[in-house]
Amino acid sequence: MELDLWLDGKHVATVVERRSGRLALTYSEDTVRSWGLEVPLISCSLPTPGPTEPAKTRAYLEGLLPEGELLRTMAGRVGARLLDDAPASLSDLELLLVQYGWECAGAIMVLQHGASPPTRARYQRVTEGELRSLITNLPTAPLGSDPDLGLRMSIGGTQPKLLLAQVEGQWARPLSGAPSTHILKPEMSWPFSSHNEALVMSLAAELGLSSVAPTVEQIGGIPVLVTRRYDRPMLNAQVIRLHQEDVGQALGIRPVEKYSSGRITERTVGLLRNYSLNLEEDLEVLFRQTVFRSIVGDADNHPKNTSLFLCDRGVRVAPLYDAICTLAYRGLSPRMAVAIDAQWSLGKVDEIALVHHGTDMGLSDSRSRELVAEMESGLFDAISNLPAALLAPWPGEELVRLISERLARLRAGLAMGMPTQPIHWPSLADRGIVFDSVGGAGAGT
Repeated sequence: MELDLWLDGKHVATVVERRSGRLALTYSEDTVRSWGLEVPLISCSLPTPGPTEPAKTRAYLEGLLPEGELLRTMAGRVGARLLDDAPASLSDLELLLVQYGWECAGAIMVLQHGASPPTRARYQRVTEGELRSLITNLPTAPLGSDPDLGLRMSIGGTQPKLLLAQVEGQWARPLSGAPSTHILKPEMSWPFSSHNEALVMSLAAELGLSSVAPTVEQIGGIPVLVTRRYDRPMLNAQVIRLHQEDVGQALGIRPVEKYSSGRITERTVGLLRNYSLNLEEDLEVLFRQTVFRSIVGDADNHPKNTSLFLCDRGVRVAPLYDAICTLAYRGLSPRMAVAIDAQWSLGKVDEIALVHHGTDMGLSDSRSRELVAEMESGLFDAISNLPAALLAPWPGEELVRLISERLARLRAGLAMGMPTQPIHWPSLADRGIVFDSVGGAGAGT
């Protein structure tokens, strides 16, 4: 196995399988000369100059790929084998990254050793009918990737999603390594999940935790969450890639271990102490994201749902993303992926737990209390100012009631508790959304 990693159009490192069968990443001499030593250029877990730790190298590379059914489908399309929901061997990992690693999260591009980046990156506009087909075909063509057409895209996560670019107000497919600009996530399993995430992320944007507020569009009768990628801003009418990684990659945690790795908060704070360009501000941002997720009832706070920008030889905490009220669904556990203080259940988190969590991160007791109080008042105002369009045509008021109840209990000094009135969501079939035999969604008649 031998792969070249390119960053911002420059070859920066090579990954080689050693005789021992383990991976090692080594930065090029030019890269080390330009950037120096112990710089988190590609990842905090892979500082210059290398060779890097084999386990962390593999964890970073696996973190570029999707998970679950998405990975199984993508692996099947190119003949890669999986074992326990991860590439079965280093050659399988190499095959997946060579086929899908041209457009990843951040600014990294993975190429076969000796290959050069594609020079004719371009966009192919899609019609309304083609867009519907791309959405409904996601179960068999995750992300919209198709290596045979030069659509070699990959991004982490388990949810079905489509990567597209918006060019002059129209949707287009990013070919030959062109950067995507948007993520489109159709509602698949959990009722109104697109509306749920749009509402929660709109609250986050109002509080300054997110740089974008998603929208929900109907595509072929399917509700689809449309989100602008925060790592793909526009500069001088050009899409640029900002390099980032998720905390799982930064800590050397494989995607299959995201729910089982311990001391995540302690290890993340240690990482920030080593590399943050503004430690005090980053700790506060990370704490505010934790407080927000707990109040809105999001138990999915695993390390791949927090990211870092890598820039100027250091890191900054990236905006919040993928926040949703998981408590709205009775089939999902209230157990959080990462504990807050000693509490694992969303129902048991109170102000004391949040403040203790803040002091454990290194914030003062008074500052932790101040940030919790600011979040309480800010979230109350944000809920009061939610536009009516976000609350219809779905049971949005029910979700607002659930979050407001949690907020009221927190402000009263109580544990936030479990929903007092479970939300009874209309089924997908009741709303005319049906799934075909391979899991695709479509509008019923």
